[in-house]
Amino acid sequence: MKTGKIEDICTLLRKKLEEAVEKRSYDSAFLSGGLDTSVINYIASRQGNDFESISVGFEDSSMKDLKYAEIIEEELNLDLHVFTFDFEEAKNAARDVVEIMRSFDPIEIRNDISLHIGLKKAKELGLESILTGDGSDELLAGSPFLYKLPQDEMEEELDKIWRVMNFSSQQIGKNLGISVELPYLDEQFKKFAMNISSDVKVGEWNEEKFGKWILRKAYEDKLPIEIIWRKKIPIEIGSGTTILPDKFKSNLDEDYFKAKKEEVAKEDEVLVRSEEQLFYYQIYKSLYGPPKAEDPDKSKCPYCKTNVSEKVTFCRTCGSGLGKQ
Repeated sequence: MKTGKIEDICTLLRKKLEEAVEKRSYDSAFLSGGLDTSVINYIASRQGNDFESISVGFEDSSMKDLKYAEIIEEELNLDLHVFTFDFEEAKNAARDVVEIMRSFDPIEIRNDISLHIGLKKAKELGLESILTGDGSDELLAGSPFLYKLPQDEMEEELDKIWRVMNFSSQQIGKNLGISVELPYLDEQFKKFAMNISSDVKVGEWNEEKFGKWILRKAYEDKLPIEIIWRKKIPIEIGSGTTILPDKFKSNLDEDYFKAKKEEVAKEDEVLVRSEEQLFYYQIYKSLYGPPKAEDPDKSKCPYCKTNVSEKVTFCRTCGSGLGKQ
């Protein structure tokens, strides 16, 4: 692709995204130190609105995100609040997340624990509306499983994602009484992003392949290089909740877990895969009872027996990959 065309796309991308932020009412913004939230914080800081930034980390972990959030804090002179949480706080947040999301999917819960704690802390500060970076990965092929695919397969996967994508941050925010604003999913920006050619959504830098390449190029001279070309990592890794499986395992007797796993399989027909998931499942069951199919004639998850759409690749209730026993 010609350089001039890339510059034109970058100019229009900045215009559309900056308009998406400007039209929103907000007094805070999440800041993980990743590309998406860093760009949103950059735009908000340039638009002259008073706002506060929120970062979170699991204190028993490396909290990778906080290092990068502090780089952005200094670069943009932000009013940054950093909140760390321990294992007990994570478990308490998990109870709320399971109830809100009606799920005992460990990956979903791990990601949402950080979101819940960040949103709750923002609410406690008296903040009313927060900007997030949700939607950028889905629109611009930010996840490795997308940008490592051949181009035609990536385009097919993106189309599937666009038809089913939803974000837990808004559900959790509504439950806590704080408005969650998603600039990347602004209708005008979303339409623009969907129509960006896939050959600039994915590109190379320093001989490495990157998703969201065009977003990186659009803000390449606006933010530090270590932010612009930071590799995509899930929330659970950046915030540190990825260590929760080991935490739960070390806090539960092995024989007790095996006995409970067999009991759940026999009594509820649910296949629990880890100590962590058992904890989430017990919360789920106490709230909603054992999961079951609303329509026994429709497709069911092999792990928890709830109905699942034939169009999805994993169960939203338990997180299992469909068709994988």
